[in-house]
Amino acid sequence: MNVKSVDVVVLPNIYCGEEESGPRFRVEPPFRIEFSNSSGAEVRCSADGAPPLRISWQNREGANARDIPGIRYMRSDGTLVFPPFSREDYRQDVHDTLYQCLASNNVGAIISKETHVRGG
Repeated sequence: MNVKSVDVVVLPNIYCGEEESGPRFRVEPPFRIEFSNSSGAEVRCSADGAPPLRISWQNREGANARDIPGIRYMRSDGTLVFPPFSREDYRQDVHDTLYQCLASNNVGAIISKETHVRGG
């Protein structure tokens, strides 16, 4: 049996398209957001980076701010939304607390300054 030697080339993970770059905020949330229960509020956060970024929000304790139907949700553009709510649906842990926006990709991660959200 005749065996030929073959050169093997190992390529690192390559992102096709743009050059890789860590996240940088394009719109960072403000220091304070105050709103009434009848108006609701939107807290914007956006960042640039390559490969594409994942935007998430953390609460005061550092846990992910998950969607709560009718109370709080995150849009696909990274905006944290507090829709109008009834007085009975007020939650201090949601409507009067600190949040931070987190932008990450496989190159790195950044976290925004704290934003104090106060609704009621």
